[in-house]
Amino acid sequence: MLRAYFNGFGALSEANMDFLLGHIHEGSLSKKQKLIQANQTVGSIYFVTEGFLHYYTHNDFGNQVTLKIIAPNFCWTIMDSFFHQRPTLDECQALSDVRFHELKKSDFLKIKAKNVILSNFIQNITEQILSAKALEVRKQLSMSAEERYLDILNTNPKIVREVPVSILASLIGTSRETLHRIRRRLSAA
Repeated sequence: MLRAYFNGFGALSEANMDFLLGHIHEGSLSKKQKLIQANQTVGSIYFVTEGFLHYYTHNDFGNQVTLKIIAPNFCWTIMDSFFHQRPTLDECQALSDVRFHELKKSDFLKIKAKNVILSNFIQNITEQILSAKALEVRKQLSMSAEERYLDILNTNPKIVREVPVSILASLIGTSRETLHRIRRRLSAA
């Protein structure tokens, strides 16, 4: 799965692919286990292969605000903390049992220092992730809560089935009650 993901960003020689994959390690989390806690400096880039992660922060009132649900076949990190090695205020927790692959910052730096082709390749992946994030934010801002729900339902229906309603409601920027009304209205249509 990881090899196929990387191939989507361009061709790498078998030797470079093996070198890159040799620096990536498998990990897992149990449901409700935290991957990242507030005030932690993020030291890895993660590729989720199984399960869902809940990436969230807390607003000024102490309420949890969902920033993203990280699904399988997705590469993710808290970019600012990873690249600038600053503690994050955000958190990330397993919503189910999760399996992932991890590229630690130290290995990331070794790869970049030793292999110019892989350094450029990783830079390309990072830029595409940032670009996709910016496009996603712009798209989400132009949609209503119902349209955001339908978008998730069409692009990743497993999220709608497996993620708790309160987290899904937070993700689309509405209350649980409004999400229930949206679901009833759509099922009646």
